[in-house]
Amino acid sequence: FIKGEIERYFFDLDYSAYVIEHFPYMEFENSELADRFAHTVDRAYERGNAIGLSDEEFRMEIANAFNEWLG
Repeated sequence: FIKGEIERYFFDLDYSAYVIEHFPYMEFENSELADRFAHTVDRAYERGNAIGLSDEEFRMEIANAFNEWLG
């Protein structure tokens, strides 16, 4: 999605499924990384949807959050 390879609709489906499936494992394996994910990427995702960002604005919001999460 960040690179423009999939549409937002499919990103939403993939993101939700990925978080539901993998976040509990991330918390168990590295709670600091999981906490940082929740406060960067997931917060950006929820905020972007809540305030109705355009697809391009949302893409930039998620890209910035991923960069922050990865350090």
